Amino acid sequence: MKKILILLLIILITPKIGFSEELLPKGTGKSETKETHPIYFGYMEDYAKELRKAFENKRMFALCHWGTAYYLTVTRDGQIKDMRISVYQNKYFDQKVKEVIMSVKPLPFRDGMNLDYMIFFIYFGYENFEDINVSIGAFPNTPDKCFMIDVTLKK
Repeated sequence: MKKILILLLIILITPKIGFSEELLPKGTGKSETKETHPIYFGYMEDYAKELRKAFENKRMFALCHWGTAYYLTVTRDGQIKDMRISVYQNKYFDQKVKEVIMSVKPLPFRDGMNLDYMIFFIYFGYENFEDINVSIGAFPNTPDKCFMIDVTLKK
């Protein structure tokens, strides 16, 4: 009985060790993929699906080949900060895309995501095809990663 109590005490005292995915440092010549970083890609895919749903439901005037992109920072608790436009279309469409992005609250980060914030590049556009792409890239001259979401709807 003493052995069981001691074992339980050791289990309770020992810190929990959790799995987390480390993003690759710049200059390795390798890139993050869905197979190597399923937690990050799963998070981005879920966020992209919610963004796409909001984009499809947004009533707006738009023409084929229109597109707008924003950079934004998402904090660990799911707050959007420092939103700025990157790719312009026109004032009307840019504002509508901003409204779509702001209408979808990002989820809090998942276990295994060891970042305090993520910088997203989110593109919305209309083309002759439909597609959702997610990827992870890097900014030049900074250690930050860029998490990219591209939502293209058929027009």
